[in-house]
Amino acid sequence: MYTALQNIRKKLFWSLDTLKGNRVKDHYQDIQEILENIGSVESNAKRTKSLEKLLNHAVKTAPFYKQFAGYTSLENFKVIDKNMIRDHYDDFKSSVFKDKENHSVYTSGSTGTPFTLIHNQNKRDRNSADVIYFAKQAGFDIGHKLYYIRHWDAYNSSKPWITWMKNIYKHPVSKLSHEDVEGLLNRMSRDKSTKGIMCYASVLDEMKRHLENTETTRPIADVHSVIAISETLNTHSKKEIEKFLDAPVVSRYSNVENGILAQQPVGSDEFHINCASYHIEILSMYTNTPVEPGKLGRIVITDLYNYCMPMIRYDTGDIGQMGYHIKNGRKYPVLTKVEGRKMDMIFDTNGTMMSPYFVYHILKYPHIKQYQFIQECEKKYRIKLNVTSQFNASRVILEEFREHLGADADIHVDFVQDIPLLASGKRKFVINRFKNKMTAEQACLSY
Repeated sequence: MYTALQNIRKKLFWSLDTLKGNRVKDHYQDIQEILENIGSVESNAKRTKSLEKLLNHAVKTAPFYKQFAGYTSLENFKVIDKNMIRDHYDDFKSSVFKDKENHSVYTSGSTGTPFTLIHNQNKRDRNSADVIYFAKQAGFDIGHKLYYIRHWDAYNSSKPWITWMKNIYKHPVSKLSHEDVEGLLNRMSRDKSTKGIMCYASVLDEMKRHLENTETTRPIADVHSVIAISETLNTHSKKEIEKFLDAPVVSRYSNVENGILAQQPVGSDEFHINCASYHIEILSMYTNTPVEPGKLGRIVITDLYNYCMPMIRYDTGDIGQMGYHIKNGRKYPVLTKVEGRKMDMIFDTNGTMMSPYFVYHILKYPHIKQYQFIQECEKKYRIKLNVTSQFNASRVILEEFREHLGADADIHVDFVQDIPLLASGKRKFVINRFKNKMTAEQACLSY
């Protein structure tokens, strides 16, 4: 039921944007024109112009990119990653934006490498427009109630009045127990407003398991959208949740440092690329050459709108596969696979399943370059840390993790020079050897 208050929120948002000069609306219309005419001469020309403008700006104003001043194509630029940006941080900043009001974003992604990036205001406005556009494609509109289920901390939480104005119910995923899922579903069943759900894919897996083992869960009315983020969504979970909620479920591919990179259309398993705001390449696992369509490779993106800290040919650390879609006689690229984003669940010393995202608490401690959390067996855990010489928080980290895992948790801290890559080319920041690969007896014997 779409309430009067929800309608007021929508009108208020666009009224405030009008007062600011239609900053988000103009971006929204540009995104709409490009993506809804994808493959046309006009759409291609807009994208080419955005790329050329970004590259010219970068080589003129950012010290790192001045070495590419004589470029003739995007391929002349070096492929970069988080480590390269962190090692040459100031050189990636544009001189034009040094004294302007910019905004920091903070993430570790799935690699366990803490990372801070800076966005200029126009980039933030573009991201807002991307969010509105892609949410609408999934069935969610401004004013709808959003049940946002994720890890919440000081870096991604907003002030209460902003949360209220955006009509968001923030639900933490520190634990995904049966009782927690039951309480969340009951809350949504009592809420008669028009609503959408955004959550980690693992949350939908837990919802599915709960529904399979519970006969008393009440129906939830007026759900218009379900968007899975951050992890690979199980196809069976997707179908079962669609049945239960009578609402479309789509996966979104995004990251904190850039924004929405691609999203599944309703009824499809392929990801339609946000080529209005990003240029995406799929490169070989071992070289910086493009792979053929249908082959897995590294997802490398160029952010067309971050002028404050340009990210050109940025290796996301994710693995994907490119294909092509034809609509109205026009051919355009899509991502047929996005892999390497599924994380292990872990268990406390009582055997209660926990979301791996509680491990994010380690990010509040300074001087950590990389981290990895491993559950070795039933009550034995290991934390691998790559730190600077100033790090001195081992004791308090152990105390905090025992509060989450149990007072009888046997936790070891190992200091390492690097967290090694998996065969896929990614690092996992959470690994469960206890439940994933061994029985409890085997795991503890090999510890």
